[in-house]
Amino acid sequence: MIGMGAEAPSSMREWALSWIRGSIESYLRGKTPINIVKGRIKRAIESYGVKPEEIGAIINLLQIDPSLTIPRELREERARPLLEFIEELKKGEKSG
Repeated sequence: MIGMGAEAPSSMREWALSWIRGSIESYLRGKTPINIVKGRIKRAIESYGVKPEEIGAIINLLQIDPSLTIPRELREERARPLLEFIEELKKGEKSG
């Protein structure tokens, strides 16, 4: 397992980004509970070198992705707690 700040091999990091994107999309569709997604986000950051800012960017992109057939208002409502979680992780990263 890779600790905070260590770099994962790029293929693993890319896989983790794809895993997180799919998990967030599933959450936005109402198919995956938020606590599962939060756990996956923490794992991606701690084990695969993914940065909270990258996950925030994925969330923001999914909110405007025209291929998702989820009403925009619902996407924004569901994305809000995830974005708040990312902000908490960023604060923790700076203080730790």
